[in-house]
Amino acid sequence: MAKLQRPLLPKGSGRHSLLYRDVAEKLRLRIASGKYLPNSKLPPLSDLVEEFKVSEISVRRALRELSYEGLVYGEQGRGIFIKPKSVIHRVFAADAEHTIGDEIERAGFKPTVKELKRDQIAADGEIASRLRIVQGTKIYRHQKLVYANEEPVSLHFLYLTDEMFERLKDQLNHGFAFAMLKRARLNVAKSRFGFASTALSAEYSALFEMPAGFPMGVVYFTPLSKSEKPFLTGTTIYRSDRFVFDVDVHA
Repeated sequence: MAKLQRPLLPKGSGRHSLLYRDVAEKLRLRIASGKYLPNSKLPPLSDLVEEFKVSEISVRRALRELSYEGLVYGEQGRGIFIKPKSVIHRVFAADAEHTIGDEIERAGFKPTVKELKRDQIAADGEIASRLRIVQGTKIYRHQKLVYANEEPVSLHFLYLTDEMFERLKDQLNHGFAFAMLKRARLNVAKSRFGFASTALSAEYSALFEMPAGFPMGVVYFTPLSKSEKPFLTGTTIYRSDRFVFDVDVHA
């Protein structure tokens, strides 16, 4: 069996960094070989600590890395489980290092983006509040559809002021919000997220190639500067049968 390539990770320092990578690699190989089947539960944390002869910190860090890679998911009070390949594991983290494109790819699919529209609108009350501008201010709206292989899985809306649109306009048709900000050297100090569920509207059912009324997930996000000034704000509508959501509050 070919050895899995390890994703590029930030260099750590000290013994814990080397140990957690070794544990993560061994668990990856077990998942790839089928020793741990989809939806099966991993051994308890204490058993992994005993088996690998490492600290609890190292095992937790290894499991966190596998979670970022979309290989495992946690259930409160039940433990850690192997994620089925057909589900995209969407992680919202403080460092925002992983885009939806990364996570689609880690789930075994090819991510592609189709730009739908970029236009100017008057900011309604909700968007104005998120951007901290006056309601009715003219802003730019950008819409794109994201595919996993050739299946549409999420619809993205970005709302930008004139200034931010000028800085990011060349990236809009192929990039994702946090990655675009990073490339523009705009440091995101923290982000605000909101979550909701909805039914697929008739307006968007043709885009998703799904019937109206299909259950969808919604994420609202606003990345902020150190002074808590919004860079932009966005709304993403996801197919609920294609995503598992997780929020990591660790930096």
